[in-house]
Amino acid sequence: MTRLRTLLALVCLAFALAAAPALAQESPSGDTPAVVLDEGAPIEAEPAWTFRFMVPTVLAISGLVLAIAVIGYGVRLRGRYRVVR
Repeated sequence: MTRLRTLLALVCLAFALAAAPALAQESPSGDTPAVVLDEGAPIEAEPAWTFRFMVPTVLAISGLVLAIAVIGYGVRLRGRYRVVR
């Protein structure tokens, strides 16, 4: 049964490697593009809203979580041990 699965896997791999490039479409070399774009001055794009709003928010929340974790660890550590005099 394992030989049959291995044979089937090899046949599928051979088909994928041989047939996929043969079925790929190529554009003819003499055609003109549908839309011609002018290479003018570069346009400055605004950063995406995710970069402008989400990144600072995630950084602030992660800093807050880290600070709370450090303070919580200190409080638990201090409450765990008692100094006997």
